[in-house]
Formats: sequence, C-alpha cells, structure tokens
Amino acid sequence: MEFPGRNIKPNKMKFYKFLLAGGLLSAILFSCSVSKTYPFQYYALHQKTLDSLQDVYKKITATKSIAIAFTDWNFNSITLELKSDSIRYIYDFKYGEPRIKDTLEKYGYPYQSVQFIVESMQRVRCTWINTLDYYVDNQSGTLLFMGVNAKRFAFNLKSKYYLFNFYAQPQYYDADGKLLDKKKLTRLRKINNETFYRINDKVCYTVSSKFR
Repeated sequence: MEFPGRNIKPNKMKFYKFLLAGGLLSAILFSCSVSKTYPFQYYALHQKTLDSLQDVYKKITATKSIAIAFTDWNFNSITLELKSDSIRYIYDFKYGEPRIKDTLEKYGYPYQSVQFIVESMQRVRCTWINTLDYYVDNQSGTLLFMGVNAKRFAFNLKSKYYLFNFYAQPQYYDADGKLLDKKKLTRLRKINNETFYRINDKVCYTVSSKFR
C-alpha cells in the first residue's frame, strides 16, 4: 500500500509546507484584525441605552466626578473612582454587593443614578465610562467617553478596545471621516495620540490598546 505523500519529491514537499504555513499565518492575521464595522453596529444597536446612560451620567458629574469600570471579562468586578478637586478614592467591588451603596452615600453620590449606569453598562457590555477635558485654541471643553472590548470578527479579545467619544456639540471631520480641530483646518484632533473616526456629528471612535 502506498501512503499519500510518500512519492512526493522533496522540493514539492517544501512547497506544500510553505503553503500550509502561509495559510496558518493568514488565518492568524485575519483573526487578530479588529472589525471596523462593529463600532457602527454597536452604536446603532444600543443608541437608546447609550443616550439614557449619558444623560444620567452628565447629571451626576455636573456636581461630582465619578469614573466607573468593569475590570473582568464577565462584568462582575467593578471599580469606582470617586474624585474631588484634590483627592481620588478608588474602590473595588463585586457587582451587587451592599458596600457599593454604603460607599456612594458616604461620599454624597446618588446611589440609584449610579446603579442605573452600572446596570446599563453591564447590559451593553461597556467596559468603562469617564469624562475627559480637551482644549482647542486654548478653549477648554469636556467630553464623555466610553470603552468597549473590541470585536475581532467572530469573537472578542481583551487586548483592544473601542473608545467612543461623545461631544455636546457637532464636530468637524475630513473626507475620510477623521476628527478635525476646525472646519477650515486639515489638522487632526488627536486625543491621547489617538485618531478618531466619525460615527455621527457628535460621536466618534478609535481602536486603542489602552484600557482607559
């Protein structure tokens, strides 16, 4: 009995091995590519929840700053960053434990509002929410941003994140949808050295390896 491959010449065997290695490499590179369409799908699917989440978050942070993050893949571990002008308090909790309410009330945060945000984040798989100050021509502004685990085609991985920026006013973008500083300037507005892409006039996103 002859086995497949026994009579294949050495040069042909090398060629087949090369094709196999190339196929495996292509599969790996494809699986590691981050989906560029998913941010649009994610925003369209969860827009109503994201809008409500923003409204509640803005009301809280109008008087007291807070950042909220889920730090595990199952969305059960929560970090709260409670900020004043001079001090930052960071607390870690498990989802739903009573200490969350006690801690928030101790520092004067509205528990029900924060709980609404936490539940909304868990429902739409939002990894964190925070605010960020930015400057254009020496004029300060504040934007709200959220992080979501990046989708790599058929599955999600933790090493990349979609960062969504939510502006109060419409922004300017170039022909490729990149965020600009001004309408008449071609200079890109980079935040933390990241280039952002348009979803709509007030919302843009980037792909980042930074957790937050």
